[in-house]
Amino acid sequence: MRISEVRVKGYRCIDDLTIELDDLTVLIGANGAGKSSLLYALEWFFTGGPLEVEDICGQVADATISVSATFTDFTGADREVLGRYLIDERATFWRTWSLEGGEKLTGRGLAFPPFEAIRAHTGATALRDAYKTLGTEHPDLALPSVGSKDKALQAMVAWEEANPNRREDATVSATHLFGFTGGPRLAGRFDFVLVPAVADAEQETRDGRGTLLRQLLDRSTADQESIDRRIATVAEHLGEEVEKIIEEEHRPALETIATRVSAELARLVEGGTVALDIATPQLKVPALQVGMRVADQGVETDVGRQGHGFQRALMISIVQELARADENHEASDAPALFLAMEEPELYQHPLQARHFSTVLADLPRGGEAAIQVAYATHNEHFVEPTPFERLRRFQKKRGAQSFPTAVAVSALSDDVAARLQGVVDPKQIPRRIKITLRRMIAEAVFARAVILTEGYSDVALLAGFADRSGGGLDAEGIAVVPASGKSSLLLPWAILTELEIPVFVLFDGDSGSPQRLLDKGCTSADVENERSSLAAQNRQILSLLGGEPEDFPTTQVGVNFAVFEDHLETTLTELWPAARDLAKQFADEVQDWRSKPDDALREAARTADDPPEFLEELVAAVRALL
Repeated sequence: MRISEVRVKGYRCIDDLTIELDDLTVLIGANGAGKSSLLYALEWFFTGGPLEVEDICGQVADATISVSATFTDFTGADREVLGRYLIDERATFWRTWSLEGGEKLTGRGLAFPPFEAIRAHTGATALRDAYKTLGTEHPDLALPSVGSKDKALQAMVAWEEANPNRREDATVSATHLFGFTGGPRLAGRFDFVLVPAVADAEQETRDGRGTLLRQLLDRSTADQESIDRRIATVAEHLGEEVEKIIEEEHRPALETIATRVSAELARLVEGGTVALDIATPQLKVPALQVGMRVADQGVETDVGRQGHGFQRALMISIVQELARADENHEASDAPALFLAMEEPELYQHPLQARHFSTVLADLPRGGEAAIQVAYATHNEHFVEPTPFERLRRFQKKRGAQSFPTAVAVSALSDDVAARLQGVVDPKQIPRRIKITLRRMIAEAVFARAVILTEGYSDVALLAGFADRSGGGLDAEGIAVVPASGKSSLLLPWAILTELEIPVFVLFDGDSGSPQRLLDKGCTSADVENERSSLAAQNRQILSLLGGEPEDFPTTQVGVNFAVFEDHLETTLTELWPAARDLAKQFADEVQDWRSKPDDALREAARTADDPPEFLEELVAAVRALL
C-alpha cells in the first residue's frame, strides 16, 4: 500500500493544495513556501490531535481544516483490513477539524445508506434504538436482535458483507482504522514516521509512543507472539507460586481470625459467622522498556549530551535501520512505511549529505513492506535531476484569498516533451540529463531565476560583471548554470520552465564558425553541414523563447534571452577588449594556460574599465524576470 495523493485544505499556509506523491518525492522551494506545512499536515492526518486557530489558513475562526490521503497498490493483507473502504482500487480517508465541530475521521466506503444514518448517532442508546426501529419498520432486512451499541455495529457490518449489492458509495467513519486514540498506524498496515528538522534526538531515541526508537522496536525481528506466550507461561507459574505462599502463610492466620470473630458475632446474632477469602493478586508483567545510550570514542553518555552532528547522524542511522527492519518481517505481516523528513542535510558535511541522499533514493520499494519517502530540502545533494518528475516546487501565490497561499508545481515528462516536440527525442531526455546536466539542474531548482549559458566562460563573465555592484547574482537568488553547449540548452530550459522558475538563456550565434572551419581546411560539404546545423539550432532556440527566428542573429538582448552574434571571444574583442586583455594578464600571472581560464575572466570582468551596455541590458533583463 502507498499514498498516491494528498489534499490539504485550510492548514497553516495551505489554503487548498492537491499533490501527487511518488515513491520518492522531493519538496523544494523558498523558506516559508509550504513544504514543511505539507509534511506536518500529513503527520496530523495519521496522528490526529487538537489544533488551534493559529493552525487555520488565514486564521479564519469558522473555517474547517481538512487533510485527505488516497491509498493505492494494495496487497492481499491490505485488502482484508480495508474491506469496504476499497473502491476502484483506491481508498480515501479524511481527517477534519473545526473549532465548533472538533475532530472527525472519515473515509469513502461502500455502505447500506440506512445504516449510515444509524451510525451517525454518537450515543449508545440512541444508536441501538435507531437500529431496533429500522429492523421493526423493515422486517425484510432480517436484522438480528442486539443488546449493545457494539453488537449493533457488528451486525450492520455483517449484513453489508452478506448483501454487497445493497451497498452504495458513502462517507463513513474510519476512526477504528487508525488505532487507539488516533495512533500513527492504519490498522497495522501502514506506518508514518516524520523526522522534523528541529527533532529532539534525545526524545526520539526514548522508548515512547510514536518515537523513532519505538517504531524501530515495533518492527524488530522479535516474534512478539512467542514472547507473549512465554511471558504468559511465566506469569501463570509465578501466580501459582504466589498463591501457594499466600495459602501457606496467610490461610491459618485468617482462619483463626474468622473463627474468633464468628464466635463473638454468634453472641450477638444467633447463627452468624464470618469467612475471610483470599483474593489472589493478578500479576502483570510490565511492558518492555528499552533505553538507548551512545558512546563516542569509548565514552558512554546520554544522547542529549552529544553534539548536533552526532545526534543527527544517530537519527539517520535509526531511519536506515527502520527501513531495513521491514525486510525481516514475514510477508503477510509487513506493514508499509512512509518516511517523511525535513532538511535531511542538516549537520552533515558534503560527503555525508551526498551519501545519505543515495540512501534515501534507494529506500523506496513496492509490494509487502513497501516504503515511500518524501523530504523537504534546500540542498543540491538531495536533488537527483534524472527523474525530475519527483520534484515538487513550492511557492506562495495570491489567489482569491486576501493572503498568499502555498501552491506546488511539478515538471511532468509529457509536458517537458511537449515543449521540446521536434527538438529532443523524449526517450533521450533521462540519459541527456544524467550525462550532461546532473549537478547543474540540481543547483538551478533552488534559484529565484536562472541564466542558462553554453559554458563556464559565460558564467565567469556574468558573475564577474555582477560582482561589480557588490553582492553579485547569488545575493539576488539568480543562478548562472552552464549547459555544456548550445544543443543542451533547451532541455533544462523546458524542465525549469515547467517548475515555474524564470529562465534566461544566453547563447552563441556562431556566425563565424563556418569561416573558421574553412580556415582549418575543412571541405565545403562539412562547412555547409555545420552552417545548416547551427542555423537550425539558432532558429529553434529563438522560436521557443519567443524571438524572431533567424539563421544567424546579431548580438541582442530580448525579454528572456540574449545572443552573441558569434561567440564570447569575438564579443569581448569587439565590445570589451579591456576585459579580454586583463583576463590574459591574470592567467599569465598564475600560469593558467587553459584556452578559456574562467577564474581569470571573472576577475577581469569584475575589475576591467568600460563595461559594455550589452551586459548592463542583459542583467537588467534577468532581474526583470524576478
